[in-house]
Amino acid sequence: MAELNIANKNMGNKVRTKKLSTRVDLTAMVDLGFLLITFFMLATTFSRPHAMEIVEPLDTPNAPEYAAEKTLTILVGDNDIPYYYVATENELETKVDSTDFSNMGLREVIHERQAAVKERYGDANQLFVLIKPMPKADYRNVVNALDEMAITNVKKYALSHDFNLADSLAVRNVGLWF
Repeated sequence: MAELNIANKNMGNKVRTKKLSTRVDLTAMVDLGFLLITFFMLATTFSRPHAMEIVEPLDTPNAPEYAAEKTLTILVGDNDIPYYYVATENELETKVDSTDFSNMGLREVIHERQAAVKERYGDANQLFVLIKPMPKADYRNVVNALDEMAITNVKKYALSHDFNLADSLAVRNVGLWF
């Protein structure tokens, strides 16, 4: 482990104290370091992914209906471009637009709809957002859309798998009336 080396040099008539040199063997310290690293790697719990709680509605035949102006539909695709529309009573007047997931994109669209619902119905919490992932939608984009619901404080939203032919045609003809 540790050893002391004594030098036997005679320096003439003068008596001097012998200087002892020390050499410390650090092999045991390195072993201890690796043991501690291994212990902490195996004993540590890594951060676990946090899941967003989604409450599924009950299958009831008398489900409440929302006015078309209170509902914002977001179509989530695989190309990082969410499409959205607000259904109207006359389906021929419904217009589909596209945006992005930036602060001035989907978030601004949701804030505008909340303001419009508040102006018309007196409460922004009456806005209902329907998120419809397309068949080839990225999981990341669906999570981004759900995150926007939490950020913009939308109280009522649903994730639907009912992506139909009308939605598909609407996405192809973005900016056109369908």
